[in-house]
Amino acid sequence: MSDRRTPSRTSLPRDLSIIASLVVVVTAGWALFGTPALPDNARNVPLAGEEGRQAAPRLAVADFDSGTEYYDHVLAFHDVEELGFLNPAEAEIFTRGGAGASRMTVSSKLPEGRVLVAVVRMADREAALRAADELDELQLSFGLVRRPAQDGVTRAVEVVPDPDSGPGAKATARAHYVHGDLVTRVEFNARSVEHLADFGSLLGKQLKALPADG
Repeated sequence: MSDRRTPSRTSLPRDLSIIASLVVVVTAGWALFGTPALPDNARNVPLAGEEGRQAAPRLAVADFDSGTEYYDHVLAFHDVEELGFLNPAEAEIFTRGGAGASRMTVSSKLPEGRVLVAVVRMADREAALRAADELDELQLSFGLVRRPAQDGVTRAVEVVPDPDSGPGAKATARAHYVHGDLVTRVEFNARSVEHLADFGSLLGKQLKALPADG
C-alpha cells in the first residue's frame, strides 16, 4: 500500500484562499505605490513621443521634424560616444561627471541647417553644473565666442569660419544648460552665416521640451 498522502477536500479551499489573499495584497501594493522605476538606461524603457522620436519625459528632446534622424538606440552615454560627434576632451568631461542615461536627436534637413541635441544624466546636480561650466569653457578655448543669453541659458557660443576655411567649415553655435541632474547640449551647424540668427528659435524649441534651471 502506498503511503503517499492525498490532500483532503477540506484543505484545498483553504490553500486557494491563502493564494488569493496574497494576490490581492500584491495587487493592492502595486496600485498604491506603483511598479518599481526602471533605470533610464534600461534597454526596455520605452521612448515617448511621435513614433518614438522623443526621449522619455525625464530626458526630453524636442521634435525638430524636418529630416529628423532616428537615434532610438541611444540610451546611455557610451552610445553617444560611439557616434563620434564629441571630441575626446568633451567626452572626458561627461565621463568624469558620471554620465549615464542619455538621449539624442538630429535633424539634418532644416532650411536653417543641422541641429543636434543630446541630453545626458550626470551623477547629481552638482556634477551636472560643473560639467556644463567646463564644457562651456572648453568651447571658448576652441575659439568660439560668447552669444547673448537666451531664456536663462548663458552658456551659448558661436563661431564664424574664416573666408579661406575649407568647404567643410560651418558657421556653428552651441549651448549647454542644466535641468536638475541633466546636461543638455544643443549644436547648430548653419547653412550660412546669416542663419546663425536662427539658433535662438531652435534652442527655444528644446527649452520647451526641457527647460533650463541652471
